[in-house]
Amino acid sequence: MKLSWIMILHRERSQKVNQVNGFTLIEVLFVLAVLSVLILITTPLQLSVLDKKTEERFLETLEMDLLYMQTLAYNSRMTHRLAFLDSERYEIKANNTSILERTVPEGWEIDTRTLKTISFNKKGTIVKSGTFAIKTLTDHYNVVCPLGKGRCYFEKQ
Repeated sequence: MKLSWIMILHRERSQKVNQVNGFTLIEVLFVLAVLSVLILITTPLQLSVLDKKTEERFLETLEMDLLYMQTLAYNSRMTHRLAFLDSERYEIKANNTSILERTVPEGWEIDTRTLKTISFNKKGTIVKSGTFAIKTLTDHYNVVCPLGKGRCYFEKQ
């Protein structure tokens, strides 16, 4: 009698072990396929958001650099200039001494057009008016520096 109870308990345990509720291979492959499609859809969206943020950050930095250069020129009573060294870098100088140099993001182009250097005199006003263009990966901008205005402004094309 004691032996029969042990056999019954053993038989119940072995039946429970054999009845493991798991996922089939097809179910696992389906879930992986759905996840792969979701990743493929969201990755380009994130890259375009990243490009847009890089664009905004660079244009803000350039605008702040121009205002910084104008403030330096006014406060130090010396002429300061921003020169585009090539289409990939620009530099702010005072009396041929480099104050700061920045790199343009990869794949962008700066066309200096009528404004190869931007200079502010000791009164903080722009020396020569002109325009230069910035071509990003997605957009085109014209930067206009008029005489008498005291600031440059950005026009999106």
